[in-house]
Amino acid sequence: MQTKLSVIKKRHQDTQSHEIHQAAVSQGMSTVFERFEAQQPQCGTCKKGLSCQLCSDGPCRISAKAPLGVCGASGDVIVARNLLQLAAIGTAANTYQCSNLANTLKAIGNGRSPLKLRDEGKLLRMCQGLGWDHTKPVKELAVQFADFILNEIGKQSSEPMTLMDLFAVNKRKEVWKEKGLYAGGPSAEVLTALTKCMTNISNDPIDLMNTALRLGLANEYVGLWGITVIQDILLGTPELVKGDANIGCLDGETVNIISNGHQPVFAGHIMEMASRVEFQSAAKKAGAKGIKLYGSLCEGQQLMNVSGQGHNKEIFGGQLGNWIQEELFIATGLVDLFLMDLNCSVPTLKSFADKYGTKLISTDPVVRFTGVEAIDFNPEKADEQAERILKEAIEQFKKRKADKTRVINLQTESKGVECIAGYTTETVLTMFGNSIYTYIDEMKKGNIKGAVAVAGCTNVRRDQGGKSIHRLTLELIKRDIMVIGAGCCSSTHQNLGMSTKEMTKEAGKKLRSVCEKYDVPPVVSYGSCTDVGKILDTVAALAWTIGCDTSDLPVAAAVPEYMEQKAIADIFTALAFGLLTYVSPEPMISGSSLVTKYLTEDMVNLTGGRMLLQEDPVKAADEIEAHIITKRKVIGFDA
Repeated sequence: MQTKLSVIKKRHQDTQSHEIHQAAVSQGMSTVFERFEAQQPQCGTCKKGLSCQLCSDGPCRISAKAPLGVCGASGDVIVARNLLQLAAIGTAANTYQCSNLANTLKAIGNGRSPLKLRDEGKLLRMCQGLGWDHTKPVKELAVQFADFILNEIGKQSSEPMTLMDLFAVNKRKEVWKEKGLYAGGPSAEVLTALTKCMTNISNDPIDLMNTALRLGLANEYVGLWGITVIQDILLGTPELVKGDANIGCLDGETVNIISNGHQPVFAGHIMEMASRVEFQSAAKKAGAKGIKLYGSLCEGQQLMNVSGQGHNKEIFGGQLGNWIQEELFIATGLVDLFLMDLNCSVPTLKSFADKYGTKLISTDPVVRFTGVEAIDFNPEKADEQAERILKEAIEQFKKRKADKTRVINLQTESKGVECIAGYTTETVLTMFGNSIYTYIDEMKKGNIKGAVAVAGCTNVRRDQGGKSIHRLTLELIKRDIMVIGAGCCSSTHQNLGMSTKEMTKEAGKKLRSVCEKYDVPPVVSYGSCTDVGKILDTVAALAWTIGCDTSDLPVAAAVPEYMEQKAIADIFTALAFGLLTYVSPEPMISGSSLVTKYLTEDMVNLTGGRMLLQEDPVKAADEIEAHIITKRKVIGFDA
C-alpha cells in the first residue's frame, strides 16, 4: 500500500483529488491510475499503430520480420486506417449528440415537450442568417431549424453542407474545394470513411488521411456547430459567471445529484424542477438543506456557463472536474445519485457506487451498465422523468443519513475552487468594448502576441492527469499568448485556480497590461469539448475581419493530453482549418514514417496546418510561439 500511495503523490495536480484518491486506494479501490500501472508494459507494436484485427486471418503485427499483413497491407496502410477509424467514431459521437438536440428542439417546436427555449433570440438570428423568414412564430422556426440540421446531417458526400457554404471563410473554402476536401453530411462522410477502413478496400494511406480531414469538416459544420447553437437555444447563451469547481463543492447536508457526460439539456430541466417548492420541501422534510445538482466533465462546463441564469442558479452546486476524477466524486461518500449520458462514464463506476452507496442511472440509450437502471431522456416525458429522478435522489439521501457505517471521505469544511466561466466570442468581445477591432488592435501592437486553444481531454500517461495542461498554459501566457480552454482542459484550469483574474500576474508584461486594461483574464474557458466549435467561430471571425485565411492567423490549437476518439475528430477539424495543432501524447502513428511525415510536415502543402508532436510542454510552447511569430509577419502585424 505504501508503494501505491507514493505513486498517488506524483499524479494528481490538485490537493482535493489527491486526498480522495489516497482514501479510495487505502479502502481497496482501484482507480484509473492503478489500472494504468497494471497494464504496463503496454504492447509496443500497438502503440505504434502497427497492429490490425479487422479479419479472421489476423491479428497481424507489422515488424521487420513481417513487413506486410496476411492480406498484404503495409504498416503505412494499417496505421492510417486505424487513425481514420478513431476519427470516424469521434465524428459519429458528435453527430449523435447534435441529432439528439435537433430532435429535442423539434419536439418543443411541435408542442410535445414541456422544455422551454431559453434563447429565442439566438434561434431567430440563426434563421435570419440562413436567409429564412424569421418573422414566423418561434415554435414554427424551431421545427424548421431542427429539420434543417437533421437534413444537413444526412446529406450525401456529393452535396456540400449549407452551413459550410454560409459560415466558412471564403479563402478557406477555396482551399477545401481545390484539394477535394469540401465535405458533405457527416452521416455520409462517416459511411465512406468506415467503408474505406474495411479489409482490402483503400490501400492509399494519404487518401485515408485526407478522408479524415473531410470528417473533420463534417464534424465542425454540423456536429459541433449544431451542438453549440442548439444548446444555447435550449439552455440559454452563456454569460460570465463566478462559480465553484473541484470535489470540495460537494455539500454533505444537501441531496446531491451529479450529472456526468456531454448532454446537459435534461440536467438543466432537472434543476428547474428541483427549484420548485414541492421538491425543496420534500428534501427538507428528509433532513436536507435542499437539493443540489453538480456538473461533471463537459456537461458540467455547459451547466456552469448558464448557472447565473434564474432557472437554475440556486440548484447548481458546481463543476466537479474531469473524467479522471469521476471515480473520486463517488468515493467522497456524499453522492446520492449519479446520472450518466454519452461518453466518459467509466465501467468501474458501478463498483465505486456499490462501495460508497451511490445510485447510478443512465439517461441515454447508448449508455448501458449491467445492473444499472436506465431512464433514457425523452423530451416529451421530461417532467415525468425529472420528477422520478428527484424523488429517487431524496430517497437515496435518506439512506445515506441513516447508514451509520457509510464511508465518508470528504470533510464537511471542504470547499470548491473559485473560477469564472461563460466565455464565448460574444462575452470576450463585450470585455473589449463590443468590438473585435479592439482585440485585433491589441494583437497588432503585440500586446496579445497570439492565441492558443488548449482543449480536449486529460490522460494518465507520463505522470500527467493535468500536469501538461498546467505547464503548457503557464508557458503560453507568460509569452503574452492568450489561452482559450475547453473540455477537460478547462476542468484542469478551474481545479488549479487558473480560471480567475488573479492569473493575470502570471502573464507576460504585455498581455498583463491588456488583461488589466480590459478586466479579462489571460486564461478563458469556453466550456465543453464541443465548444471547440465556438473557438473555431472566433478564429473565423478574426480571419473574416482581418481579411486573411484562417491558416494565416497567429493562432494554434493544442491538445496536450488527448485521450479519446472525439479528440481525434476535433484534431482533424483544426488541421483542416490550417492550424498548427499540438498533440500529446503522440497518436499511434509512429509505426509509419510516411503517415507521421504527412501529418507533421507535408500537410502544410494541403491545408496549411500540421500536427506538432512533442512530449515536453515547454518545448511545445517554444514551437508554438515561433509559429505565432511567423504568422504575425505573414499578415503584416510585424515587419
